[in-house]
Amino acid sequence: MHANGPTTEHRAGPEAVKGAGEGGSAHSDLSPRDRIGPRSEAASVPSWYRFARLTGFLLLAAVTVYGVQRFLTGDWQAVTDYWMGKLPLLVLILVLALLDMTLEALAWQWVYERFALRARDLRGFGVALSANAGLLLPAQLGRLIRPDDMVKLGRGSLGECVKAEAAVFVFDALSVVSLLAGVVAWRIHPALAPVAIGAAITVLLFLGNQVAERLAGTKLGLPRHFWWSWQSVAIVLVQMTGWVANAVAFYVLVSHLPGNFTLWDALFIAPASSVIGLGTGMPGGIGATEGLLGTALQFNQVPPEHFAMVVGAFRVVTFWIRLPIGWIALTFARRSTAFPVETSEDASDSDGEDLA
Repeated sequence: MHANGPTTEHRAGPEAVKGAGEGGSAHSDLSPRDRIGPRSEAASVPSWYRFARLTGFLLLAAVTVYGVQRFLTGDWQAVTDYWMGKLPLLVLILVLALLDMTLEALAWQWVYERFALRARDLRGFGVALSANAGLLLPAQLGRLIRPDDMVKLGRGSLGECVKAEAAVFVFDALSVVSLLAGVVAWRIHPALAPVAIGAAITVLLFLGNQVAERLAGTKLGLPRHFWWSWQSVAIVLVQMTGWVANAVAFYVLVSHLPGNFTLWDALFIAPASSVIGLGTGMPGGIGATEGLLGTALQFNQVPPEHFAMVVGAFRVVTFWIRLPIGWIALTFARRSTAFPVETSEDASDSDGEDLA
């Protein structure tokens, strides 16, 4: 969830959903004028991207140098012995990270199915995970891997798949915003957390197309009942659960250390760091995410000599491990003979009903 960021995750931005060609729609309510059109290469990379990338690398270098320096000048033997005794924690963190990826993939399949794009099978699950292979691509362009895979498998046109991918991104963003609203409300009183989450989801889904245009930078033009339905609420909750798993993984890693780091801090910092990292335009939020996580540890009085190991272990398990998983999934997803793309008439007769 998220690695992050919205992922998630391991999560994508507007550049990814705006940079694709046109295609037909499987539904009459997705009009041609609302399909996502091509963008030039110059437009796909904002002018601030180079500065943001440099800033991200500098933050990553600063956090790494500071953490290693404190590790070497501190009681490094005690720190090493401590972490050697905590290796079973890494197994639990890995399970939580895999849960995050699984929930993200299931939500992706659900959204694509609502566009009458067949995704709810094993190969579709592989396509969902394949986006992780592109985590290091600039400007979140790795998000286009999944639409491309679906086109190669003959499961839809590029326009249809990119539009579905844009909807996935919007749902992911809604989930992290709603989670952060609940976490902030929890700070005031725990009983307010579910109320705040419910209110945030309700408002954001009610304004679905307006929110989508603001977040994804394109007009999806989806019918009101697409957003205002129990399926949309369920998708947001599934993705939110992935973000919670990501945050709990960080809490499990830090909870046994000296300091004042709490579950609330993890639930706020883990998704917030992914969102801020995404805002830098750096692939995977590299640099900004590590910087914010390190700052949160210092603010909560966690011994600095643990910074490098805590942040490093968390990012390896929740971000870097996604790369090989993504390449394996990408290889699996593309080892198939494509079947004919469904037409609008075929889709209307298939299991995929009109957008519900």
